[in-house]
Amino acid sequence: MVTIKDISKRAGCSVATVSKVLNNYNDISPQTRATVLKVCTDMGYVPNSSARSLKTQRSNTMGVIFEEITNLGLQHPLFAKILESFRSTVQANGYDILFLAKNMGKQNGSYLEHSKRKQVEGILVLCEDFNTEEMRELYQSTLPVVIIDYSVETAVTITSNNEQGMQQGVRFLHDLGHKKIAHIHGDRSTFIGGTRLEAFEKAMHKLNIPVRDEYLISGKFFSKEDGYRAMKKVLELTDQPTAVFCASDMQAIGAMQAIREADKTVPNDYSLIGFDGIDLGQLITPRLTTIRQDARRMGEIAARKMLQMIDGPDVDMNGETVTVDTYLINGDTTRVLKTDEERL
Repeated sequence: MVTIKDISKRAGCSVATVSKVLNNYNDISPQTRATVLKVCTDMGYVPNSSARSLKTQRSNTMGVIFEEITNLGLQHPLFAKILESFRSTVQANGYDILFLAKNMGKQNGSYLEHSKRKQVEGILVLCEDFNTEEMRELYQSTLPVVIIDYSVETAVTITSNNEQGMQQGVRFLHDLGHKKIAHIHGDRSTFIGGTRLEAFEKAMHKLNIPVRDEYLISGKFFSKEDGYRAMKKVLELTDQPTAVFCASDMQAIGAMQAIREADKTVPNDYSLIGFDGIDLGQLITPRLTTIRQDARRMGEIAARKMLQMIDGPDVDMNGETVTVDTYLINGDTTRVLKTDEERL
């Protein structure tokens, strides 16, 4: 393995000078810097990141806590895009990312303990249950924390403009003539489930559309299976809705399956809207009408906020919430509602 001493001998300068070049000190002449860097390239020198972190107290590593209960893991259609955008942005700024686990082999401990052990400089949190004891321990630490879709006073929150998105969907259905609109929502106890349900009701009231209790069906944790089960309950209602607004695209895809099994069709029997704008929804037939979240933008903002907190530790961003705009994709799962006269 090539060492700094090897570089110094070949370049004809001191070990201290080589170290300064590698750590971007300003008191090195351009000629000396160029000579040292050329020798590093010629000799195939690779910096020892562990040794450097011990000396600089910087690991140049960001931690990621990723938990979701749909068992999709890194194939999760929304979180995967957020993570990829976050990764590419921080890596462009010289940082690696490290997925943090509660249990690694025989090493048990909290997320905070593992964060300290691995010397991560900040943590991105994407999970289903943000309010566990060990998550609260993390929020109360001095580590910079950015959270997706949950609000904590001691962290930065990045979320879509859910109120805007629900208003876009409800207004779109209203403009098509629908007033009997069911909502398959997420679990009320979750941040996104509760937020989107409240925003749906607000949007309905704003347009003077009645919110009927029997039209509010829980789709629990936004999965395809949850959407399927919820739509089964909708199909059992005596007074059927003409449109169904799902709180996620996966719920909407599950709802479409239940509708087909009941020998009904989308959009002839039900107009259907999802929320998320995942790629799968645009590949199925009929193509899903949905509210798209800008997942890549969310990941980029999360990365830049993290970098700001790391580079400027005196900058207080705690409690800051950044909302990212949504927009409607007009697919093939909605249609103009015919009047009674037109049906005859």
